[in-house]
Amino acid sequence: MTDQIVSVGMVGLGLVSPSHLKGYASHPKAEVVAVCDLDEGRARQFAREHRIKGVYTSYDRMVATAGIDAIDIATPTFLHAPMTLQAVRAGKHVHCEKPFCRSVGEGLEACRAAREQEVKLVVGETYVFLSSHIKARSLIDEGVIGQPLQVRQRHGRWLAREDVTVYRGPSDRNWRIDPEKSGGGEFPWIYDHAVHFFATAEYFVPGARVAEVYAVAAHGRGSGEGRTGASHDPYTTAEVDIPLITWKYDDPSRQGVWMRAEPLNGKYDYMRGFSTVVIGETGLIEVLGEGGHNLVGEGSQQHLILHRQDRDPECFRFDEGGDDIWQSDISYYSQGHVHQIHHFIDTIVQEKEERYSGEDGVRAVQCTLATIRSAREGRPVQVAEIDAEYTAF
Repeated sequence: MTDQIVSVGMVGLGLVSPSHLKGYASHPKAEVVAVCDLDEGRARQFAREHRIKGVYTSYDRMVATAGIDAIDIATPTFLHAPMTLQAVRAGKHVHCEKPFCRSVGEGLEACRAAREQEVKLVVGETYVFLSSHIKARSLIDEGVIGQPLQVRQRHGRWLAREDVTVYRGPSDRNWRIDPEKSGGGEFPWIYDHAVHFFATAEYFVPGARVAEVYAVAAHGRGSGEGRTGASHDPYTTAEVDIPLITWKYDDPSRQGVWMRAEPLNGKYDYMRGFSTVVIGETGLIEVLGEGGHNLVGEGSQQHLILHRQDRDPECFRFDEGGDDIWQSDISYYSQGHVHQIHHFIDTIVQEKEERYSGEDGVRAVQCTLATIRSAREGRPVQVAEIDAEYTAF
């Protein structure tokens, strides 16, 4: 344990920045001393609202600023790995948003540099920091459902709150649908989101890794439909969609599936947001994630339900003030992000191991690239087939 106060510089002041700021502001060992954004007006406004002294439009200048111990990167995807590499080479600890990189190679280069510089590198994979998911993992670790053998993930509509007051990001977010800047080629939505799904798939099956992926593609739904996604994103209905992903773990007795049905891909599911069923030998867990809603047990809304043989279901709720963006009691924005920011600072001041490291972030990207390759080639793809140089663009 150290008594140091970690001085943080934040780069990229879009949708997730208020949640990150809440994390730093509520940790007794952290202080945000500088912010950086290409939009100088946004940077100055954010700094003024939160009493932050340093304001930059140049990332190079902020990295070089004396007194910054750590950097929080929440910029567009194509900048994640290069900015991380620059920061760790300068001896800074890094918290970087997902997807961590656009290729395995660029991600691992940043990881190697972090190890050489002996700095912490945490990837912002919020799905492993949600209270509901943490409780599900603890139940799995306690063995209450026996060995987890199957994971079923369900993706329904994310429904935004009508009273959203937090900043939703700049009006031009077209980098998200740019094949190269997003990292996803013709599948930008899946590239941005599937890292969450694979991180969760491995989090709920401890000790097992996704070994093979098969993506089912749907064709011909994109022309003239005019469907759009969340109000803060530029996605529209794709001509080629991936509504189903199946996978096998390296343990052949275990498998998983992810299924998507929401307005953006022209399908309906009464379950909202992200939810997961983890099936074990002697029981199963139903648990809500980002934007989740409509998990009903004992006649009311629940966040997690534990089912076991010859026992009544056990229900759990995690009331943390709701979500800043979604109509959901699961606080992805912002409590999930607050948890991961607190963990990041704790890794520094308590010299703890990263719960979700740079290598973990690379791993999720590798699985996601295998998904895109599978959709393109119409075959199962071994995750190991995705080499250091493979990209989706």
